[in-house]
Amino acid sequence: MMNAWLLVIALFAVVWFAVFGAKLMERRNLQIRQVVLAAQGQELNRQLTVLQQELGLTSAGGMTPEKAALIKNLLGERVLWSEVFKRFSLIVPRGMWFDSLEGSSAGRAAIKIRGGALNYDIISQFMLAMQKSAFFDKPQLSFAQKTVVRGRDAVGFEIICGIRKGQ
Repeated sequence: MMNAWLLVIALFAVVWFAVFGAKLMERRNLQIRQVVLAAQGQELNRQLTVLQQELGLTSAGGMTPEKAALIKNLLGERVLWSEVFKRFSLIVPRGMWFDSLEGSSAGRAAIKIRGGALNYDIISQFMLAMQKSAFFDKPQLSFAQKTVVRGRDAVGFEIICGIRKGQ
């Protein structure tokens, strides 16, 4: 009888220490996560301060309606170039390459693409994909001309198209 009670007490102690250890590890992991989040928050605050300084919003007066309208206008004129490259990655067919990309966001956002393709059909596939996209606006082929690249026939091209802001 005494051995049974000792076994129950020992079993209870083992279970209690296991639960206690698991909770202790969980607490430690949460503390580490809290430190990481605090560091990320500090970095975001630093970036916010830099952006506010660039936009001239460092005054203690806070946000006026004029400043809010200015910020909205500036952000509306901005082109997120990483999104442009992402869209290209979705529609560029095999057998096409870009030699240069030149973007402009002043006034009408536009991009000039110079590159090459293995044949004219590939260029037309790319332009058709651009036309179907709600992101690119009125792609125009400036030129497409046969050339030789590394001993192979290819077609050099230049395409100019607009970028729809706010997409």
